[in-house]
Amino acid sequence: MRKKHLLLSALTLMTAISLSACGNNKDATNNYNSNSYGHDGYMGLSNSNPHLPNRNGQFLNYDSDGEFAQRQLKQVSGIERTNIMFQGPEMYVNIKAKPGVDKEKLRVKALAVLRDNFPRYKVHVRMAG
Repeated sequence: MRKKHLLLSALTLMTAISLSACGNNKDATNNYNSNSYGHDGYMGLSNSNPHLPNRNGQFLNYDSDGEFAQRQLKQVSGIERTNIMFQGPEMYVNIKAKPGVDKEKLRVKALAVLRDNFPRYKVHVRMAG
């Protein structure tokens, strides 16, 4: 009887210990996956020191980069509308040209402006219909 009670106590204790290891251990991306490294900078995403300004005095985030890219593209004549999307270190820009504008020249000009202002991104510019 005593062995049975001791075995049951040991089993209960081992179960409690093993279940306590399944706690709320979230990683840097707020997920429960313990194998994730979060945004460690490897894929162009970083959550380390997010409030440090870059060399232009601005903070690194897609919102401010998108707004700055829109401002730069507004200075290029011939653009009717733009759409900008970020995917890690890639910037995808779709441009609709005004009627009568040479689309290839406009694409090359917009690509040059964006690459000069955003060297940390690989910029892709596509002309819409």
